[in-house]
Amino acid sequence: MRFRSRYKTARCVLRFEDQFLLAIHSSFRARSHKRWGLPGGNIERGEAPADAVRRELEEELELYLTDLTEIGAYHYKGNDHMVYGADVDYRISAYDDTELLDLNWFDMRRLQTLDIERKLHAGYELQAVRQFIALHDY
Repeated sequence: MRFRSRYKTARCVLRFEDQFLLAIHSSFRARSHKRWGLPGGNIERGEAPADAVRRELEEELELYLTDLTEIGAYHYKGNDHMVYGADVDYRISAYDDTELLDLNWFDMRRLQTLDIERKLHAGYELQAVRQFIALHDY
């Protein structure tokens, strides 16, 4: 069944031990402002958000996930963005440099600092990480 998603993008909180993966996407704005965001990207026409985030993670990180936790929708720039989460077994370091400018792992303390310094791309990243922790570490 083909449908138009109500979400613009699908993103993913990726956790390895006590750190979370953020990326700088290769958009013009990212080049000039270097803000960190969650991996993921646009949802194509007829694509379910979970399928979109899996596809984007495969394209950007060569990461193949089957188990995703739905974290929820977040509003940014007039659109809703669906966020998922997953634990990974290793520190991802390789990425497609045509899609991403940089990739790094951050602990909660550093994520909070990035948030205060307004260096997070959409502004909901820290909230999504906290929600992922709450869902998994109850």
